[in-house]
Amino acid sequence: MKCVKCGAELKPGCVYCSVCGHEAQIVSDYSVLEDDYLRSLLREEDRKKEDAGKKGRSRKSTAEGKAKAPEKKSAGGRIALIVTICILTVVLIAGTAVKLSIDYRNANSYDYQVQMAEEKFADQDYKAALNYYKTALSLKTQDISVRMAMADLYLLQGDDDSAMVLLIEVIGLDGGRREAYEKLISVYEKKEDYESIIELSSGVKDDELSELFEPYIVEAPIISPAEGEYDDYITVSMFSLKDFDIYYTINGVAPDREKGRLYSHNLKIPLKEAGDYEIQAVCRNEKGIYSEVAVSNYVVTIAPPEYPNVQPDGGRISEEAVPVVITAGENCDIYYTWDGTDPTKFSEKYTRPLEIPEGNNILSVLAIDRRTGLDSGVYRTNFIYYP
Repeated sequence: MKCVKCGAELKPGCVYCSVCGHEAQIVSDYSVLEDDYLRSLLREEDRKKEDAGKKGRSRKSTAEGKAKAPEKKSAGGRIALIVTICILTVVLIAGTAVKLSIDYRNANSYDYQVQMAEEKFADQDYKAALNYYKTALSLKTQDISVRMAMADLYLLQGDDDSAMVLLIEVIGLDGGRREAYEKLISVYEKKEDYESIIELSSGVKDDELSELFEPYIVEAPIISPAEGEYDDYITVSMFSLKDFDIYYTINGVAPDREKGRLYSHNLKIPLKEAGDYEIQAVCRNEKGIYSEVAVSNYVVTIAPPEYPNVQPDGGRISEEAVPVVITAGENCDIYYTWDGTDPTKFSEKYTRPLEIPEGNNILSVLAIDRRTGLDSGVYRTNFIYYP
């Protein structure tokens, strides 16, 4: 037998190897060649493992080297990145400063604001256009063209009140600006504010501008006769130079379509009774605009007619009687009786000279004014006639 460890020949009966001291084990016999071959295989296996270990360490070393190289490159890249960021920051700051400078210059440039307003107006961005015009006006507070442009924008947007304020300002700055008058009149007419149109016309002295107000100026009517005191019956007439409708009252109340009477052409308004009359009249055109009120005051003190004149005026008549002739004032009718009673408009009307009846008779006569209805009172005279 041989030692399984060192291969030394074991003596029969020995428990341990006399060479290496390893415990003796019973193993099958094999040849020395087999044993050498086995040993060579083991050594080859150990060599392969060692080579594999060396290669692994070599790859690890190479990888570590490669990993360290980028660290050197990364440090250089960070420096370049910092420089780039600094440059970009400087450029950004410079650009911002330039932009702020430009914005400040534009914000204080009248021409720029007007140009931008016109561009926004062309793009129909009316809100933005108004903002630019407002800034321009703050830079030139007395500017007329900007006010007119803003008024146009407000009118386009239906903001008549804002447009009206601007147009009034324009007229205040330039009293001869026809376009401003035209547009302001249009705004007033839309509101049917004719009083403001008339008030606006009162400050216009230029004849050409005055033409703009002709459709809105209604002249008061003419009342005839002139006001005053009259001691007789009168009739009143009225006239319109432009053939406008005339409304009138005779009780001192301001007339219009509701409170007045429509005057007909060639109408005569009679004042038949004594008293005080205040006639007021206005003209009204097709737009419904009224003129100022024309007023005429009349004091009518109508006197009654005088007593009739009788010829002969009574008496005793012994010879042939003569006809009795009676006369009275113009527009008077004469009534009479012979029996002493008071005549009235239902008594005998005098039409020709009267014959004196025989006997003692009292002639009573009365004159009545056909226009006023006033009478003279009864006049009496006594005729005694005996042929």
